[in-house]
Amino acid sequence: MPKRLSTILNLDQKDLYTRGVFNGFVDIDSQFHLDPSLLDQIDIKEFKGARKKFKNYFKGVLSVIKASKVNDDRFWRETIKMLTFKEVQGISLGHAIGGNHGNGVGKVLATRLTETTKIIIDAGINDPVIFELVGLFEEGYGPDRISDMTIVILIEHLINYTQRICKELTIDLKQFRILRQDFHLPENPINKKPLIFTPRDLLKPIPIAYDWEDIESISIYNDRLRAKVNKTIGNTWKRAIRKTAKVDLKSELLKHPELIKDLLKKYKLKQKKKYDYDKNELGEKILLDLVDKAINEHPLNLRHYFPATSKNIFFIVKQICEQFQNLIENNGWFEFLYNQKGELNDERFPQKLFFGIAENYCQVNNLDLSREANAGSGALDFKLSQGYSSKVTVEMKYDKNSSLISGVTKQLPTYNQAEKSYYSIYLVIRTRKTDLAIRRLKDAIAKMDTNGKRKPDLFVIDGRWKNSASKRK
Repeated sequence: MPKRLSTILNLDQKDLYTRGVFNGFVDIDSQFHLDPSLLDQIDIKEFKGARKKFKNYFKGVLSVIKASKVNDDRFWRETIKMLTFKEVQGISLGHAIGGNHGNGVGKVLATRLTETTKIIIDAGINDPVIFELVGLFEEGYGPDRISDMTIVILIEHLINYTQRICKELTIDLKQFRILRQDFHLPENPINKKPLIFTPRDLLKPIPIAYDWEDIESISIYNDRLRAKVNKTIGNTWKRAIRKTAKVDLKSELLKHPELIKDLLKKYKLKQKKKYDYDKNELGEKILLDLVDKAINEHPLNLRHYFPATSKNIFFIVKQICEQFQNLIENNGWFEFLYNQKGELNDERFPQKLFFGIAENYCQVNNLDLSREANAGSGALDFKLSQGYSSKVTVEMKYDKNSSLISGVTKQLPTYNQAEKSYYSIYLVIRTRKTDLAIRRLKDAIAKMDTNGKRKPDLFVIDGRWKNSASKRK
């Protein structure tokens, strides 16, 4: 079963917390990512100069690709090499499946990024910060891969940090080979591989650079171009990033370099905040603890579905939904839908909780599941043994949501079409005393014209507060 760093090293959680160490899982990945934008603010001696090193690395990439005259010349090949990053084992972050082994960045992705980078630099944009934003527009790149890239570049900083913490806590070290160098690090007793600590102040649970709630207009001064861009990607970066397919956003960016300049400008002006683990509005620490508790105290046997096939993925997701329902309705977890004042938490809380539990149930059952890391609608993407993927789209809402009916009649079908999902589940959490909204929803689904396609399956969970429940622990 998944165990945290403190558990396998036989430490009190406070030993790591007071030293700023992220107490992540060691045998499955946590849903946090190393955010390079936070390097400017971190005040840890081992990371002095880390931001400069990160920027200089990508300055070097831009210098090399700028010298390339034709595809596959020596500068082109060197750029691909510089943009290829082997995943470092021992750092439990990101969204790896079936254990804490990430993907890094292989040659195929590196080649595609080289092609994009060449177009960008030929357009006169020579800013290494663009590599922090690559996950916004380059298919195959997400916060986990940006995190992997950052880790490789800063590996010595992370190892020096790990060694100091181990010395303070008298943790034994063994010699390991990391990226062709020998280092002394603590050993993971589960798999006999190294452990590398990460500072909490460098991590965020949300996708890197995807939190653009406070970024408003896209500044374009050519009226004709502004009208064209607005039609394609909208007039705010928030909408462009959250609602536009990466391939479409990339196309617009490459056709109009002024958009890239505006994106870079807005990103640099955006305030970089350390993540507050104690006062965050969505209770990420609670989320981590609940996912941990679900896996260890409420195990779910899905191994009879191995391997995942196009015929059984819906039943896998349905069983996870039933388990989530059981936790909420019969194990008192409805309490976590509410804050200390008795007010309903933001809808994103149960969404993140469900997807976190789904991913980790699949990991411990050796089922290959991935999901784009954003709150709200999400396609549970099962990579099947036949070499292709099949998806089940899950949309979750409270019954009090004003978009409850349009969510299933308009939003979900649109999302299914974009994700090429055949199956979809509309997961509704009832929070009102009356069931009027649920009855109206059922009527709307019954009247849906799906043009012969499968209708979304409705799944209702009773999340109403129950006064007889035991106190939250």
